[in-house]
Amino acid sequence: MKEIVLDPFTRIEGHLSFKIIVENEKVVDAYAKGDLWRGFESIVVGRDPRDAPIILSRICGVCHEVHRITSILAIEDASGFTPTDNAIRLRNLIEAMVTIYSHLAHLLVLEGPDFGVYGLAGQEHPNELLLDVNKYYDLLHKTILPTQKLCHEAAAIFGGKVPHHMTTLPGGVTTTPTPERISAAYMRMKQVKGTVDSVYNYVYDKLIPHLVSEHPEETEMLLNIGVGVENFLAYGAYPQPDEGYKTLFKRGIYLNGSFEPLNIDNIVEEVKHSWYTDRSGGKPAEEIPPEPQYGKEGAYSWAKAPRYKGYPCEVGPLARLIVSRKYEPLSKHKASVLDRTLARLVETKILTDKTLEWLLELKPDEDTYLPYEVPESGMGVGLWEAPRGALGHWIKISRKKIERYQCVVPTTWNISPRDARGNRGPAEESVIGAPVPGNKDVLQVTRILRSFDFCLACSIHLLKPDGKTLVKTFLTH
Repeated sequence: MKEIVLDPFTRIEGHLSFKIIVENEKVVDAYAKGDLWRGFESIVVGRDPRDAPIILSRICGVCHEVHRITSILAIEDASGFTPTDNAIRLRNLIEAMVTIYSHLAHLLVLEGPDFGVYGLAGQEHPNELLLDVNKYYDLLHKTILPTQKLCHEAAAIFGGKVPHHMTTLPGGVTTTPTPERISAAYMRMKQVKGTVDSVYNYVYDKLIPHLVSEHPEETEMLLNIGVGVENFLAYGAYPQPDEGYKTLFKRGIYLNGSFEPLNIDNIVEEVKHSWYTDRSGGKPAEEIPPEPQYGKEGAYSWAKAPRYKGYPCEVGPLARLIVSRKYEPLSKHKASVLDRTLARLVETKILTDKTLEWLLELKPDEDTYLPYEVPESGMGVGLWEAPRGALGHWIKISRKKIERYQCVVPTTWNISPRDARGNRGPAEESVIGAPVPGNKDVLQVTRILRSFDFCLACSIHLLKPDGKTLVKTFLTH
């Protein structure tokens, strides 16, 4: 057996170490290690609930908008508040625009180089599909970055600025969707659609048929690695007022081969192999803010281990589209490194098309904000879909202040360590059986892991240097 440690694991958001055990040129075991300490929930305890969306959007500089919106949903749920239809539309648009930006960044800049940017061929066929460096940088500067810029400009029209937009808050949105703003955003997203459609059409009209016909062995390999736990969880997102508030992406779970309605009471965060005290785990609505216990026997990660009915579950674009029946996996396993990548591309096209529809559904003459009062006490939960998967915020309010707050974020699901029963997390399980030629070539392992689009900043948050608790000084301010 040979131990290989991928540290630092690059082209993702945040700090991840990943250890694999290799035998006979295949991965036989794996350990995902989150290298940062989690503590954002502690910062908001004792504050006015309306402070939480502003502070918690700073969990991440990529998924900033979704933490703000999900926190707002939790606060509104605690008081039974319902925003106006126009506010719902604007929140959907801000979220979709930033999600499209995030997906494009991942597909074409972060994960893309593993597959030759647009190509999905491996090292064996470098001259067929892989782009050379000059072509890549030409594509990057002339197409990718301008398209991402357009997404941020469109989101800023309604969000005030990006990243960390300012206009969504408990009660709705402070932006007025004037005809001029709608037109300006529509013009930008129409250009984005041109890029997204060209990538989508290239992949499905040329690339996939070429792979299947010319490289069947490699295609088969890509459809049989990165499978993972084969359980998929989604909270649902994008309620559409003009369609009876039906969400674009459904809430549900695919568990042990069957679709089920989702009951969030079945979600528990385990900490047996996480550097937290034993009392830091439990149901999100009841958990205390995480207490660090670095050096805890048997622990190897700052990430917790969320489980549904005791099972690890994958979250993200593939999970969303499987639960919503909007993507039919090419792999017989329902998951693979190829399916995870293609699902993100399919979702990017879905959101780009819907964004143009939603812009035309905005009502310039209707309210986007209603007065919101913080309740004396209450409990609420916000469930939403970040680019990387299911995001949940739980809040308890007492005497108009936050008594308890908990975030369970997408990457925590995906990079979770083992649970108390020894079950690996989704990322750990996904690399089992992956080929490692010569017991040293980890290309396929890195492809599998990047296909999840990890965000460690979201999953574990704050640095705890040298295992000391010096960060507690920060948390008291």
